Amino acid sequence: MKTSYVVLAAAFGIARLVQSERQNRQRLALHAEEIHQELITEALSNPALRAMWTAPGKLPDEEYTKILHCNRLISFLSAKFRAGLLDTASLRVQARWVMARQVGRTYWAVLGSFREEEAVDRVDRAFNTIMATEHAAMVAVDAMAT
Repeated sequence: MKTSYVVLAAAFGIARLVQSERQNRQRLALHAEEIHQELITEALSNPALRAMWTAPGKLPDEEYTKILHCNRLISFLSAKFRAGLLDTASLRVQARWVMARQVGRTYWAVLGSFREEEAVDRVDRAFNTIMATEHAAMVAVDAMAT
């Protein structure tokens, strides 16, 4: 067998391994998101559990419930962005829609810095940058309106 065929076969094998690893990470991210959504659902339906996760003195229960609903949506968008189901432009449209609502702006004002602290890679940082940019734009619109 010629050396060029061996090199080509090895390159193809490596490419398949890289692709397989990327797909496995996407599946794991989506599964983690599924678990996260289940935990939020439990917190929304169980006042004792919700109270356990509310930071003391931060938000009244009604406001925290709204924040949890917003967290579900933002986490879902994050998972879609990570899996490649949203590109930067479509994420920006979604982020603008979320931040056009008071609950979205409240969520980001309260938890945006936490999301930035917990970012583990460039995908998380890109997601957070888009969300923060749209939040800042909507806060500026609010300031001009008042």
